[in-house]
Amino acid sequence: MRKLRGGFLAVSLSFIAMGALAQGQFGPEGGPYQPDSVSARIDHVHTDLNHGYSVWHLSRRDRDRLNHAESQLRNFSGEWRKGKFDKGNLGDAINDTQHILDRNHLAGAERDALWSDVEQLRRMREAYDRHEIGRW
Repeated sequence: MRKLRGGFLAVSLSFIAMGALAQGQFGPEGGPYQPDSVSARIDHVHTDLNHGYSVWHLSRRDRDRLNHAESQLRNFSGEWRKGKFDKGNLGDAINDTQHILDRNHLAGAERDALWSDVEQLRRMREAYDRHEIGRW
């Protein structure tokens, strides 16, 4: 009987430890770095870019740069869902988008929305750098 209780206790503690590690990986439950929240953020960036494309007059090269950034974000989101923080993909997407914001004379709510998206992505990268997420 003791052996059975000991085994049950070991299994229970293992599940608790795995849950704590998963929570540490993505931050607090319900927080902005949970995989579903990150996917929703990437979808929001996509929506903001689509609104921007209808208003902005971007060169083909700048559109390609933003499309590449969006692809990198989708890849990042997929990897994050698996528990891997791909800082390179996230950083490149942020840099490409920031390049467009800095070099073009974009205006309006669409630019502000994209700026906000970049800031939120930066906060995620900073949370990773501070070891708040992704280091388990």
